[in-house]
Amino acid sequence: MTNVIDCVVVGFYEIPVGGLITASQKTHKYNGTYRHYLANTLDISGDRITYPEFLNHVITSATGESRGLHVSRMPNLGACYLTSYLRKRSFQAEHVNFFNQDRERLKQLLAQNPKSVAITTTFYVDHQPIRALVDFIRQYNQDTKIIVGGPHVFNVINDYDIAAQDMLLSLMGADIFIFSSEGELTLSRVCAALQKPEPDFSSIPNLIILDKDGKLCHTKIETENNNLDENVIDWRGFNKELLVPTVQTRTARSCAFQCSFCRYPYNAGELVHIDLGLVEKECDYLHSIGVSQLLFIDDTFNIPLDRFKALCRMLIKNKYNFNWFSYFRCANADEEAFDLMAEAGCTGVFLGIESGSHPVLKAMNKGADPEKYRHGIQSLNDRGIITFCSLVVGFPGETEETVRETFDFVRETKPSYYCLELFFCDLKAPIGKKSAEYGLKGAAYNWKHNTMDWKRATELVEEGYRTIKESVILPLYSFDLWSIAYLMGKGMEKEKIREFLKISSEILVRGFTESNFDITDQEQRAVSIFKK
Repeated sequence: MTNVIDCVVVGFYEIPVGGLITASQKTHKYNGTYRHYLANTLDISGDRITYPEFLNHVITSATGESRGLHVSRMPNLGACYLTSYLRKRSFQAEHVNFFNQDRERLKQLLAQNPKSVAITTTFYVDHQPIRALVDFIRQYNQDTKIIVGGPHVFNVINDYDIAAQDMLLSLMGADIFIFSSEGELTLSRVCAALQKPEPDFSSIPNLIILDKDGKLCHTKIETENNNLDENVIDWRGFNKELLVPTVQTRTARSCAFQCSFCRYPYNAGELVHIDLGLVEKECDYLHSIGVSQLLFIDDTFNIPLDRFKALCRMLIKNKYNFNWFSYFRCANADEEAFDLMAEAGCTGVFLGIESGSHPVLKAMNKGADPEKYRHGIQSLNDRGIITFCSLVVGFPGETEETVRETFDFVRETKPSYYCLELFFCDLKAPIGKKSAEYGLKGAAYNWKHNTMDWKRATELVEEGYRTIKESVILPLYSFDLWSIAYLMGKGMEKEKIREFLKISSEILVRGFTESNFDITDQEQRAVSIFKK
């Protein structure tokens, strides 16, 4: 391994929400983006801020300490995975975990003249954060090659014609784009080419390259199928200070289901699992260094059920005593599974329930019905496991009656937390093939179909948040179940987190119809939660 850095892998960048809200407000009559932001942020003295920003504000007021708490300070799994992948192939790779916190580290690494910087795009839906990172990199190093890959690039290439692709990629401003549902092998090939005095990328598949004339050139497409067992993250190469106490990991790639609103299984390919012996070795190491919280991000963690039970038994046998969180299909579990997961240390689960209406679930191809969900949530609640239900409002075929069935479902099942998300229209997902059947038109947050449009759906989201009292709102934007895991890892009691979220919900709901209102009472109550 040389002393020259082959690649710096950059994790997540959260651009300031205020700018996003201001921009979306200009088009609020034409799409639901602005109302979506209102349903995920808080009006504090006339300014829109995220839940983490409000949390940090009240903690500082209560203790005099500035803690800078944010879920993205956990190890960024994508960045860690790519860094580990490259190191296993003898490349000198460094990683920048969370740009908002680690910009000085990136600056220092750029001063060492790395051959490339790779930007992951797992959580991005447009070019703005990518372009901001590119501009930052160029400010401190004009020579390093900037590589952008991941889901956002993959979707841009799949969704648009060549002219639109070129425009959107140009807005990002990178030198090299990787077009692959995986991409790690392609990244390693680019790193190998950059080790040569005159790199030649033309024979490397899955690339879109900016040539000397500023034109984007495409190389041939070749499907990657990277072996998960061979590429389990080697956590030994990362600072323990980053890993302890909370780590995200995965034991599989892709999803066992084909929900009609989601294209992920089609992009990711066949469901593949990591050998449980390797999962055990990973857990052994993480436990040995003091990790106490684990987040399993497999899309269908308990599928197949026998494997899930074996994994739970492994956790129990080794007495790791992890508090662990995961996605979970509560309609695809039995009583033994519920008992095992509780004994194994399951603390919370993310439930993609999506709807409490049988006809809507059928249209979504969820493979479950509300009664199974009711039983599953009750089983989890009975065992003291935190339940977070994610629900969609406005899916094709949705009516006001089915939305209110969903509201009643939340009231009856009483999950610990819930969120109501405005339907995001992705015509490349399977539902797009039924557009004519449902009269579905538009895209993203600007859509309509035979029984609803985005305007009415936003009104219903807000109605639900105003009227459902049996569960606590937990927004997906910047503060979801993973934030609870992260905060518990920082020593915050789950009861205090819940009280904070209850108070925040009061502010959230008022912000639908008011601005710059008096929150003195809510702020004082929130501060009192964290006073020593």
